[in-house]
Amino acid sequence: MTGIHPTYRPADWRPLERALEHEFGTAAKDATAAFWFIGFVAGPDDVGELRIYEHSATRRRLALDREGQAYRWFSDASRFARIDIGQALVETFV
Repeated sequence: MTGIHPTYRPADWRPLERALEHEFGTAAKDATAAFWFIGFVAGPDDVGELRIYEHSATRRRLALDREGQAYRWFSDASRFARIDIGQALVETFV
């Protein structure tokens, strides 16, 4: 995964909050404390920027659009593609 924008912009936590709330309920919103905000990357043309978060314990990264939908980087195709948010969260936590 390359191209994380180096210029400073405030962290955007709302997509992560949305994803956690959707999968685990409103109490899971506090789980955002277990993540670091890494930055923004260019996503698919029809989606725009993705937000990259890293779990502090597993060091696995999670890419979300502004609505909280998950994406995975496919290096063989050199692009991000949408994946199931539940699957993405499990992979991030394990």
